[in-house]
This record gives sequence, structure tokens and C-alpha cells, in this order.
Amino acid sequence: MATDGPARFRCPDCAKAVGPLADAPACPGCGRVFAPAGGVWDLLPHALDATKVNEDRAHQDEGLPTWRRLFFHKLYGIEWCENKWLPQLREGRTRRVLEIGGGLCYAGALAKARAPHAWVAATDISPRYLRQHAVRVGSILGSPADAYAAADAEALPFEDEQFDAVYSQVVIYRLPDPVRALREIHRVLAPGGRYLGIERASPWLPPFTGREIREMGARSEAAGTGERPITYRGWREILARAGFPSTSLQVEPGGRVRSPSLRRLGNAVRPIYVAIRLAR
Repeated sequence: MATDGPARFRCPDCAKAVGPLADAPACPGCGRVFAPAGGVWDLLPHALDATKVNEDRAHQDEGLPTWRRLFFHKLYGIEWCENKWLPQLREGRTRRVLEIGGGLCYAGALAKARAPHAWVAATDISPRYLRQHAVRVGSILGSPADAYAAADAEALPFEDEQFDAVYSQVVIYRLPDPVRALREIHRVLAPGGRYLGIERASPWLPPFTGREIREMGARSEAAGTGERPITYRGWREILARAGFPSTSLQVEPGGRVRSPSLRRLGNAVRPIYVAIRLAR
């Protein structure tokens, strides 16, 4: 398993190793200095894809207060994350945990509560959203992550083989290059480490897939982001291109319908949750 203490990170601009994510280190290659601002580390490259910049710009207006976002809009996700998904990642002593694309980052806070001696990093592409909401969520739940960091899931700014547990929830489908993101996630897993990604599989019957294409396409075009539907078959193709077996993808049981085959049948007309599991 990974060693104790903060994860070692690399410069997102020149890829030079910088050191532990602590204090105010400077990159030995390009001289960039890193320090948290508003409780959030900026580990994004200066040159960032437009769709990722727009993910941050979408949060210029704070909108709903943090507590309403958390308890009125995310309660279902919190309950499933705490009782069903996070327990799958813990085995023995978990020393480092990474949450990817967390948004409110309640998973990072819940992970810290479950493993208080672990070093937990909660990340998202939007530094603005992390400052406005994720840091507050950690305080509300009483177990803030050790580090909040703006990071690109397709180019994780961490050294190899460091995290015993990596978690993401309905994030990868929004990325321009899911294949690259999955390879990056596998790269940062420590020996014996595990990744669990909960994703959304869009309906596979053409009329219903077409509706999602139109609805997600309209939202993406308006916001300049990369949201798009991915079917169960699409997820299998993504995993194959990333070099992972089809067994890495499973249908998640529902609250009422637990049978994978029945869930897949119902997926003809409605979205379902699927789990991506990787291990090192």
C-alpha cells in the first residue's frame, strides 16, 4: 500500500516532480509556485481545454446555497455513496484516498470520516466550485478532506502508484477523453489499490438514446461543456480502448430491481448506474 502522508504531485505544466502536496513548494523545472488559495490547491495546467475552462465558468454564480445542494439535491447520492459504494474500496489500512471530479466532494468527506487516519484528496476541474461549495461541505459533514485541489482527470497531477482508493461518481461521461482518464486513474493506483467509478449508462433503444443526445447536446452547447450520452456498450468499448477487460464493467443493482439482466433490459428505455472497477 501507499506510504503515509500527503501524495507527491507533479507540475501540471512541465510534468516535473515537485514533492508532497504540502506547504508552498515550487516546481524545479518551470519555477511555478503552488499554494492553496481559499482552501483549494490549483493543480491545473495554464493551458486548459475550452470545455474544461467552461466547467469552471458555469459556476460564476453561486446559485443555491451549499446546504441546499447537499441535502435537497444530493441526498440520494450521499446515502448510496456512504452505505454502498465507499465500503467497496476499503480493505485493511487505507492510507491515501483520491476523489475525482467530486463537485461538492461529499465522497471525500465521507471517506475521511470512514478512514480518519488516511490522507484524502478531493478534486474537481472547477477551482471556483471547490472554493464555493466543496470546502463548505467538508465543514458541514464534520470531516473535511486533507486537500482540495483543482485537477484535470485526464492528466492527474500526481506521481505514479500512490492511492489505495480512487473514487468518482458520474464524472467520466462528461470528459472529452474517457479512455485517457481511465488510464490516468490506473496509473496513480498503488499496488493493491482499487478504483470504483459509478457512471450513467444511457438507454440503448434508438428513440430514447436520440432523446438523450438532443437533451445533453443542448445543455453542452449552451454551457460549452462535454456532457454526452454513453450506453452500456459504449462503456465496454471505452474500457477496451483503455486496455481493460469487459469484466471491469458491471450493472449496479437498483433499489427495487437488483437483477443485472432485468436492469439491462430496462436500460432500453431508461438510464441505469454502472460500476467501473479497476485494480492494480
